[in-house]
Amino acid sequence: MKVLMATDGSKNATAALRSACHILSREDRNVDIMCVAPSPHGDNHVNPDRLRRRAARILDSARTKLAAEGVSARPVVRTGSPAGVLIVASQEYDVTVVAAESHGNGWVGLGPVATRVAEHANTTVLVARQDCRDSGVRVLAAVDGTDRSLRALDTMTSLLDLSEADVTLVHVIEIPWMHAGPDQEWIGYEEETEERIDPQAQCQRGCEYDAEGILEKARERLPARTAVSTLVYRGLPADEILSEAATGDYDLVMMSASGLTDLKHQILGSVSSKVAFNAPCSVLLVRSAN
Repeated sequence: MKVLMATDGSKNATAALRSACHILSREDRNVDIMCVAPSPHGDNHVNPDRLRRRAARILDSARTKLAAEGVSARPVVRTGSPAGVLIVASQEYDVTVVAAESHGNGWVGLGPVATRVAEHANTTVLVARQDCRDSGVRVLAAVDGTDRSLRALDTMTSLLDLSEADVTLVHVIEIPWMHAGPDQEWIGYEEETEERIDPQAQCQRGCEYDAEGILEKARERLPARTAVSTLVYRGLPADEILSEAATGDYDLVMMSASGLTDLKHQILGSVSSKVAFNAPCSVLLVRSAN
């Protein structure tokens, strides 16, 4: 497994490196740690050699911290736009690690570099937050029944050691609207009768039946030794996933990322982007072109 870890020397980056070390499997793990020095431009007369030396010092400090975690990393210095350099470099790795932001008031989010890498890299990205437990990682894996989400489980299995992990598979039955007909439609019907005549109720029952099959297929993709539980929610996928992540004491949320750039996703934002930005824990975005 080839891992690219990005650092700028900040506290958030240092915490992300430690978290990634605990989340990602140690088996056959080859780690490169990269610091991107900005290119001098315009009226900026900073000596480029000075910038590279600063990047080298940041990497030396990061390597020392990784060594304390039992991880040997090869330092890599690049020059240019940090997001652009990382996006291009990520194509040579199985997973790229970037740090999220956090502040003392509890607010979490993504900085500009992490945002661009998470949205535009064509490979798997680990948005790492806070230190997680040393062993027995708790994972919330979102599945939607598509081949893409099943392949994401395969990728997760190749990147994480699931022998001691606790994996919760969650499927959200998307209900973006609520039936609100005339008042008389709400009067005089027993629940069973309403389910028989209401198309929305029939659709929900069908979705609930489908959810069981979706979760069963997802469970079959995981190693037999993995401890697995399942959840089904109804509502908006991003909101339900974030709610469970906030209350379930998870170390990682895993989900597939489509990489779609159409107008809808640009305006509304994708589910994976919303989760990556707002989750209280690390998020593994498994990229798929299809």
